[in-house]
Amino acid sequence: MIKVAILDDEIIICETLEKFLSELGYNVVGYALSYQEAIELAENEKPDVFLLDINLNEKKSGKDFAAYLREHVAIPLIFISSYSDKTTLDSIKQVRPNGYLVKPFNKNDLYTSIEIALNNFNIRQSEEKKEMSTETDSFFIKQDSFFEKIKYDDLLYIKSEGVYVELYTETKKYLHRETLKNMLDRFLPKQFQQTQRSYIVNTNHISAASRESVMIKGTSVPVSPSYANELFLKLNIG
Repeated sequence: MIKVAILDDEIIICETLEKFLSELGYNVVGYALSYQEAIELAENEKPDVFLLDINLNEKKSGKDFAAYLREHVAIPLIFISSYSDKTTLDSIKQVRPNGYLVKPFNKNDLYTSIEIALNNFNIRQSEEKKEMSTETDSFFIKQDSFFEKIKYDDLLYIKSEGVYVELYTETKKYLHRETLKNMLDRFLPKQFQQTQRSYIVNTNHISAASRESVMIKGTSVPVSPSYANELFLKLNIG
């Protein structure tokens, strides 16, 4: 069942959306009334799609949260707003929303927006993955004016740094403009595992593990509670 999360500072709207979504057969994993609540919701529940209002009754806006998602979580997002003027639309283009619903709307409008956003997002992800994965044991990333080849087996771990990721091998660190989630989607699923919001590790290089961290070639990489069970399962640790 598709998991949907909601961000809106008006609880009545959140509850109405939750009712509509449940009636349409979606699994509403929760709603947030603020920017910080939305981050916690995204991290803890890992929704498949996020519905969000543009304007929130605080310093951080829905647009700010959309920018956060684009940097850290590769999921489609759909804005829901009472505004459809050119100024508003132009202001949110830079976060590349996958849909835009203007209030008031009905259940059919909501269903159509979600399904089209999910379908187009998945197609785009698949196309990007095919473009990057021309070989089964390695991939290329652009460094200055060249594309450098990195073998999956040589990659130790990846760390998110804003809109970039740092890729570590034993001998070199690479900087690449990409989200952590998109990087994970391009790797062999049995070899790489996310351990924390900002880290992915190559499980073949883990020499020791706990629910707080793993050791890779003498480096301690943090593990958060939300990823510990999945990591231990992959490592066959009881």
